[in-house]
Amino acid sequence: MGLSLGIASALILFVIVQHEWSYDRFHKNYKHIYRIVTETKHENSSDYNAGVANPLPQALQVDMPQLKAIVPLLATGGQVDVPNKNQENPIDKYSEQVIFTTADFFQLFDATWLAGDATSLTVPNSAVLDRETADRFFGSWQQAIGQQLQLANAITLQVTAVVENAPQNSNFPYHLLASFPTLEANSSLFDYDADNWNGVSSSFQTYVLFDPNEDRAAIGQQLEGLAKKYFEGNGRNRLLHLQPLSDIHFDTRYGNVLDNRMVKRSTLTTLALIGVFILIMAAINFINLSTAQALGKGKEIGVRKVLGGSRRGLIAQSFSETFLLVFLSMVVAIGIVYIALPYVHHFSNMPDRPTLLQGNTVVFLGIALVAMTLLSGGYPALVLSGFTPIAALKNKTNTAQLGGVPVRKSLVVVQFAIAQLLMIGTLVAVKQMTYIRNADLGFDKAAVYVVQVPSDNSENQRVSIFKQQLLQLPQIQSVSLASDVPSSDNKWQSNFYFDGTESGNDITFPTTMKFADADYFDNYALTFVAGNAYAESDTAKAAVVNETMVRKLGLPSAEDAIGKRIRIGFMDSWMTVAGVVKDFIPNSLREEVSPMIITTLKRNYYVAGIKLEKGAGKSTLVEIQQRFEQLYPEHYYQASFLDDNIAKFYEQEEKMALVYQLFAALSLVISSIGLYGMVSFMLGQKVKEIGIRKVLGASVAGIVYQFSKEFVYLVVIAFCVAAPIAYYFMHDWLANFTYRINLSTGLFAVAMLVALTIAMLTIGIKAFKAAVANPVDSLRDE
Repeated sequence: MGLSLGIASALILFVIVQHEWSYDRFHKNYKHIYRIVTETKHENSSDYNAGVANPLPQALQVDMPQLKAIVPLLATGGQVDVPNKNQENPIDKYSEQVIFTTADFFQLFDATWLAGDATSLTVPNSAVLDRETADRFFGSWQQAIGQQLQLANAITLQVTAVVENAPQNSNFPYHLLASFPTLEANSSLFDYDADNWNGVSSSFQTYVLFDPNEDRAAIGQQLEGLAKKYFEGNGRNRLLHLQPLSDIHFDTRYGNVLDNRMVKRSTLTTLALIGVFILIMAAINFINLSTAQALGKGKEIGVRKVLGGSRRGLIAQSFSETFLLVFLSMVVAIGIVYIALPYVHHFSNMPDRPTLLQGNTVVFLGIALVAMTLLSGGYPALVLSGFTPIAALKNKTNTAQLGGVPVRKSLVVVQFAIAQLLMIGTLVAVKQMTYIRNADLGFDKAAVYVVQVPSDNSENQRVSIFKQQLLQLPQIQSVSLASDVPSSDNKWQSNFYFDGTESGNDITFPTTMKFADADYFDNYALTFVAGNAYAESDTAKAAVVNETMVRKLGLPSAEDAIGKRIRIGFMDSWMTVAGVVKDFIPNSLREEVSPMIITTLKRNYYVAGIKLEKGAGKSTLVEIQQRFEQLYPEHYYQASFLDDNIAKFYEQEEKMALVYQLFAALSLVISSIGLYGMVSFMLGQKVKEIGIRKVLGASVAGIVYQFSKEFVYLVVIAFCVAAPIAYYFMHDWLANFTYRINLSTGLFAVAMLVALTIAMLTIGIKAFKAAVANPVDSLRDE
């Protein structure tokens, strides 16, 4: 049982880690593909962006012709209309992630063509779909070729090719690719300016393919020169770096393209260590139980030796028995994993239906079989083969010949140290995630329903009408239009100017920007520390800043900011600071609050934040959708609750906390199995001693205490080993959060108390049974 649980746990963790490591490795040019990323240096910090300036791909073609391929990629969310809709799935509007790219995309990233080829992406207004999207839109991919789609209610695309779905371990899960000439012909619709070196957006990325013989360091030096050439004159301290394709899935500084399922390498290392720890615990169980049972094999070993059996033969026999037990345990473990695997996606990035027995998994099982046989069978084999024949035949083999109780107790200490290490990790992770869920973000996120609203200029009049219609609904408390909600994944930044600075002499740090109407502050219950909200306006005339902006500008107090002039770098007009709001969390709790400017700019309103009354139910949400569809019949409806959106920031951490809980519980089960076996053996050896103690007047409680106290010491020693290791690892994990809990001694004490309680229950049950047994039964043959 212990071996099966241990192997099953390790196998599940191996499948998870192997899946994460396998991302994009199926591309034949995997080792030679790089993404060019941007680092913007400020006075005391740097910003990291996966995107590049729009003109960079063209500049690379001119300045670095030795690159085998240069692939620009613009990813954007867009509405797609299907005129000839699939009759079985009669939806004609979809919200899709669209990628504009060139034919060279498929020179870097491998795909299986079902129809058409890469030349489709050289033709204006052409699109390539994957199989799943083609089936969803048109019923079958065969019927998709030649069909038309409408993108963003403005562009007609023709489906000219279909590719097989991207593998699930891909950072490029493309569904709809549109030709780059389409983007160039409709640049204003997607804010694409082929000559703008000032702006950098993570949506516009560039990938390059190296010749295998190319010197990466030399390419990196050329990029440094190119950055100086194009950025120094623009007042930007920007650097360009080469990021290998192998790093994209793990480097959270830059983010991904379409797939947000990223993971840090340190997380995978932690999972691998947990798997190794659990295997070690299972092996320790086997060692303890095997050596405990060795006393019963004394006569067998003695007879074998008298009949000429060699020590080598006895070792081989012991190993063969161990191999058989490990093999059978592995078969049981595979069965457990088959049952558990469909649920693994709840605490990992695994697909819903993962494949278990792949090449790497079979290799892992083979290595594990050999390693567990050697690890579990080595010590018992040496002990058993070392029995002296005479002592064994006289049944006088004792625990000293088994390596002594201290050896087995040391193994128990190792087990409980691992269990407490995982338990402390669980407590810290759970408490941190509870802290995040209940943290004061500086605004009211409760009962806020967020609806995406169209923002193109021709329809701006309808945005205000939509807001007024919503305010007429009885279950709606307030509505605000804005570029985004207070806490989102938006990190829109710009340089800016403040009182006393002129063009060319901007502030040395950037500002985060949000554009919102005058109701934004009341709608989200933002707190003013000075001044007040600005008046309603379609353009930027006044602004509100946060406390961090005041501190970074070196102003004595928030009141000193009121009335000052401020201007965002890409805007021509100066604004007057009307108020200062208390700092709120603009992104996730992993990041520090940055300086912020909030102002009005109607053309940049993309969301309606709708504050619902407490009694609002599903009928209110239906009414909101009806109002939207009546006003915007040509647009796709998207809505969600703000607190759900914020919770998505911490999906990876929530999954990690669940992993800790699950495997900490398993480690305690495995530890308890081993401890129960060891106690059973030791009490079996002391049946007569217990009988004598009872005859001489010892109480049941006294006997239980006598045989339990030494194991309490083992748990305490295990805690002393586990605590500093757990502190190191969890301190490192918490460093990912700017806002985090303190590692208090109480957390560590709880872990020790839980371990002590489980150990005492395990020992106490067995010791109690032995203590209440009739002493006549154990002493009758004396």
